Amino acid sequence: MERKKIFKIFGAFLAVMLIFTMLSQAVSGASMAKVETVRISTGTIEHKVSGSGRAQAGKEVAVFTEGGQRVKEICVKEGQAVAQGEVLFLLDMDELEEQMLAAQQELEKITLQNEDAERSKEQEQKQRELAKQRATEDYNQAVSKGDDDVAKAKAGWDAAQAALQQFLQDNPDPARYQAGQDEADLAFPQEGAVGEPEKIRPDATSGTSKTEQEQPDEGAGKEDGSASWAAQKSLLEQAAASAKTAYEESVASRAEGVKSAARALEDAAMQQGTDSAVLQNEIAKKQQELALEKLKALQETEGKVTAPVSGVVTQVAVTTGDFTTEGTAIRLSDTSQGSQLVVPIGKSDEKYVQKGSAVAISVSEGSEKITDYTISNIKENKEDSTLLDVIIDLPPGVMEPGALAEIEIVQKSKNYATLIPIQALREEDKKNFVLVLKEQQGVMGTELIASKVEVQVVDKNNTNAALEEGMLFGDQEIISNSSRFIEDGSRVRRGEE
Repeated sequence: MERKKIFKIFGAFLAVMLIFTMLSQAVSGASMAKVETVRISTGTIEHKVSGSGRAQAGKEVAVFTEGGQRVKEICVKEGQAVAQGEVLFLLDMDELEEQMLAAQQELEKITLQNEDAERSKEQEQKQRELAKQRATEDYNQAVSKGDDDVAKAKAGWDAAQAALQQFLQDNPDPARYQAGQDEADLAFPQEGAVGEPEKIRPDATSGTSKTEQEQPDEGAGKEDGSASWAAQKSLLEQAAASAKTAYEESVASRAEGVKSAARALEDAAMQQGTDSAVLQNEIAKKQQELALEKLKALQETEGKVTAPVSGVVTQVAVTTGDFTTEGTAIRLSDTSQGSQLVVPIGKSDEKYVQKGSAVAISVSEGSEKITDYTISNIKENKEDSTLLDVIIDLPPGVMEPGALAEIEIVQKSKNYATLIPIQALREEDKKNFVLVLKEQQGVMGTELIASKVEVQVVDKNNTNAALEEGMLFGDQEIISNSSRFIEDGSRVRRGEE
């Protein structure tokens, strides 16, 4: 009996414990987070870039006119559409005609200046040629006269030298020389003389030669003969020295005269310096002729400045009553070549737009989108460096300059093998991960927990994320939503349970 009683009590205890365990499991299950799961799929990621902007003229055309013209009337205003050939503004014709008269007079003045300069140049050339001719003649004359003077001086020196040598040859013995014995036959040139030497004359005071005078005694004759010989020799030597000096002076005089004449000839033959006066006048003349032609062209149009193309006036830079400048007078947007839609977008979207990308354009709310055009250019926004300007070229008639439009650019990625909804992707410490369902054995049997798996994101948008292949498998259930906060290791249950 005791034994049966113990078994009954133990059985009742187990039953109570089972009841409590079941109640605890029920309470615990009720408190678990309910989760929704997805599986990986394949597909592409779409990136959409949108923005709004205004149409602008495809290009702007600047209208110029001659500077210094008085504006009589302005016929257009900014924002006004004009046709090609339409009058933009009028010039004062009285002022224009006065400027034409002044231009013609200036042109005539320049022509006269050129003629005077040409005549002056011709006269100067003639004078230079005459000076050169005369310098040549002077040079030739200096050479000829110098050569003649040197030749004559050389002949005189040679004659004096010959007379000295002849005297020494004829009178080798001074003691036997008789004074005056050969005076009538001896000859030597006088200082500075040229040509034949003069004969030595008899004694002029006595009127007789020494041979006719009384002869001294023999001893005295020898002394007188030696003295006379020495005197005669000295006289001949002096004459030769004087003739040599005269020759040397003649040579030096010739060299100096020829040198001076050669320098004068070189100066006369020197090239004339460049005179740019005529060339400058020719340049001024051509400029004046061009200015006059432009003024005549304005006169032919009766002072009307017209639009070169059809377009819209974007700037008026002239004022009635004032004079025009060299800058732009009127600026037009050329609508004949179509327009450009310019839409700013953030630089963060730069990788999703490129030249040639298709664009959907909405001109107004509810209107059908225009999908026939692509991006023609991408530039940095001039006013905000964080923006880019997407430019779409449009043909004439699609959009007028100033019209507002919205665009949408859709870029599809390649096909990815591992794609999940963006809400299934989680982030912690700048690392991406997902929570997947994992079974484990519990007290009451098999239970589900959330298990953390780190992943690498290769692309994503607002709805989906593409992951690096090999990190997740097709049979894994990925938690996309949960009824409450969960983390790695949290016990969970499926939402339908």
